[in-house]
Amino acid sequence: MRKATRSGIPPLREYLTETYRFRTFAMYWSKGELKSRNFDTTLGRLWHYLNPFLFGLIYFVFVGILTGGGLNSTTRLAFMVFNLYVWTLLSSVVVTSVSSVRNGGGGVLTNSAIPKVVVPLASTFSAMNLFLRSLIAYIPLHLVADRGLHIEFIWIPLMLFLTCLFAFGIALIFATINIYLRDVSRFLPHFLRLWLYLSPAIWEFERVLDSGVINTLARINPTYSAFSAWTIILDGSSVIGGPSLGRQVLIFSAWAVPTSVIGFLFFISREDEFAIRN
Repeated sequence: MRKATRSGIPPLREYLTETYRFRTFAMYWSKGELKSRNFDTTLGRLWHYLNPFLFGLIYFVFVGILTGGGLNSTTRLAFMVFNLYVWTLLSSVVVTSVSSVRNGGGGVLTNSAIPKVVVPLASTFSAMNLFLRSLIAYIPLHLVADRGLHIEFIWIPLMLFLTCLFAFGIALIFATINIYLRDVSRFLPHFLRLWLYLSPAIWEFERVLDSGVINTLARINPTYSAFSAWTIILDGSSVIGGPSLGRQVLIFSAWAVPTSVIGFLFFISREDEFAIRN
């Protein structure tokens, strides 16, 4: 039984121990999510691989026309496609977690005493699993675009961890708010799409380096440092006078770690009300 506290936050050591005890449940929940997305079928897997690629192609044409950058740059196409795979990872964790918590995990969260953070955690595992598999579709494009193989690739595991950690924290915050304000789930897709446009995912971070105010505003966005780091890792170099890889990873770490901690504490301090409000 959970012990009531004035803040609503249960004893952390006990809560984390209990969460760890349900790790197998989380893995099976993750497998169930993959199956619900038809990832166990050939067409389902094919669609998952192609969806970000097709969006990347659309943005590639759209941005190329607007900026006059031309439509013959496979490097830009590869840049957009990979970033959209990363964005799909982030947004999938948020949307799936909010939906699962809102629906009570199909009754599981309402009718059982499992730590409710297990479900968003399982959604994070699912999204990371899909991202790693999506690299199968991206690797040929990376080679065709001649983005090369670089020593910076050693940063990929850390950046993947930080991206999942940040997404997990954001997911917990929105999932908790959505319990009290149900319209948040309807607003969320529009918010995420706007956030994508404000992030250097479909536009290169170099474009704002010479724009004082815009550059400052862009760097306030947590995903600026994330996508800048991912871009430098995949391209193997940074722009002269631009952000360094180590600095961008450090800045994103400063966003990801506090976001996950705040999101976790916020979520578990309110989870006793989930069953009542669902």
